[in-house]
Amino acid sequence: MMGIIDEREEALEKEYIVKLERSFHIQARRDRMLARWAAELIGRTDFDVYFDEVISAGLLESCDENVFRKILSDLQYADVAISAQTVREKMKQLLLEAARSLDEAG
Repeated sequence: MMGIIDEREEALEKEYIVKLERSFHIQARRDRMLARWAAELIGRTDFDVYFDEVISAGLLESCDENVFRKILSDLQYADVAISAQTVREKMKQLLLEAARSLDEAG
């Protein structure tokens, strides 16, 4: 009996890890697309440097919220007329695109 329970527990752990990895990859793709979108709007040509800045913001505690604040702050600093809601909507849209592209790639 314990063997079956142990096997089931191990299978659930593996499934959980796969879901976490997928979520991480989707979020990373979304952040890359979001950074590219924002970089174009603010006129940054050093995309790789800017992407690293966005990723660094996301590595702090609340990933999505820190990425959101970083992007919105950069857009506002560059005097790009855009609302917080527009940035949040763009994040949602790009999250869906990232998930689709990951599904298509693998």
